[in-house]
Amino acid sequence: MAGNKGSGRPSTINTHPEKKTIIKQIVLGEHGLPGGMSKAQVAKRVGMHPDSVSRYRKEHITEEMERAILAEARIEPLDEATRVLNDERMDVARTYESLARRVENLITKAEEAGDDGFALASMEGLRKVLRDIATMQGKLATNLSVSVTLAESPEWVTMKSILRAVCDEVPEAQSVLLKHMRHHVLSVTKEEQVL
Repeated sequence: MAGNKGSGRPSTINTHPEKKTIIKQIVLGEHGLPGGMSKAQVAKRVGMHPDSVSRYRKEHITEEMERAILAEARIEPLDEATRVLNDERMDVARTYESLARRVENLITKAEEAGDDGFALASMEGLRKVLRDIATMQGKLATNLSVSVTLAESPEWVTMKSILRAVCDEVPEAQSVLLKHMRHHVLSVTKEEQVL
């Protein structure tokens, strides 16, 4: 009976130094997402029987934990794409700044050589580069960001559990709750989504 509820021995996963990673691998594996592992793979990794991993999944990994892991899995690729886009934008800005310095050097050389026509043309080029930099930096000031929908929010999962508990205790409250949600035109007013 070692490892079972009430046996006094804590679960191997609960005492494992990589507990969070293992839980994440179990959940992602169930959904076929990158970074996931099958229960058999997890069992082999931590030295357990696959049935013990299945039991752990059922008894210890809550809906809230699962939703948080899935939300994070959806956001991670977006965060990486956002970082790449912002890096590319910064690279363009550095290129423009380098170009502006080169044009300034041309202006200085033209002035030193007494070539006023070339200096004037270079100044016009510099003005255009500086205008482009100013336009671009206005856009760069607002970096891309990632947003999470309400349904994926850990706070919403907790609120949903609270609402479900209240409606279980007071069944009449369910219809009143849904009526008010529909009145305020909330996007989560279908009964199965709320409770």
